[in-house]
Amino acid sequence: MAVDYRSPEEIKELVNQDRSMKIALVAALKKLGYTPYDFADRFTLSHHGLWTDALRAKYQGKGEPWGRKEFDRVFKGFDCVLDVPCTFFPGELAAAYPDALTILNTRAPGPWHRSMSQTLFRVFSWPSWPLLARLDPSFIGVWYNHCRLTWQIFCNNDYSAESCIPAYQRHYEHVREAVPKDRLLEWEVAEGWEPLCKFLGKEAPEEDFPRVNDTEFFVKAHGWLWGYGVVKAVMNLGIGTLAIGGTWYLYKTGLVASWLSRA
Repeated sequence: MAVDYRSPEEIKELVNQDRSMKIALVAALKKLGYTPYDFADRFTLSHHGLWTDALRAKYQGKGEPWGRKEFDRVFKGFDCVLDVPCTFFPGELAAAYPDALTILNTRAPGPWHRSMSQTLFRVFSWPSWPLLARLDPSFIGVWYNHCRLTWQIFCNNDYSAESCIPAYQRHYEHVREAVPKDRLLEWEVAEGWEPLCKFLGKEAPEEDFPRVNDTEFFVKAHGWLWGYGVVKAVMNLGIGTLAIGGTWYLYKTGLVASWLSRA
């Protein structure tokens, strides 16, 4: 989804489900002069906790539902908004930004699920995430709990094709129902620049439409994240061990009792 802050009265909203050729779309939008709000930005801006609140409000009835004020808070400085969990709010975004245009980036369910299984579902299945989340609750914990909630809502954290493909199809029907037809473009990457640029009111570039495969990078990036989480967990565990050991030493040497007697 995209929000155009260069012209607040002409907001662009782009909707796609994760791995539905999103990376190619991101590259195309940058070529057209947009500034996407995407996966990496939620990390660098520490937005996972905010989106967890938004999901809980919508799907669990916990907290206030998000509207224009909340969306403005996270989208400020960007003009393209893509990827989960933003794509879980097509109706809310269409209502918050009544002049928004929505692009539904489509992909066949089978190839989508195979891509997800090679990347996101593969990464989330690493067995050490729950332990790292407990040992590093302020970073890995926030991210991991956010992801667990996101995919619990989508497919009950069941990554099989039998569970995910119907959920994927429901997502597209939800977008079609939530967004007015005159503000919705259904588009595939194979269609290239022409329908996309016509819908957005942009001149089509002369170069070929981007073709990007980020499978290897996606897995490596989460490997770096996992490594960072291990370092944070060891540091947290070391500080805790040091604190316990120091307290025990002070107790055994009688210094605690001495300080308490003077209090």
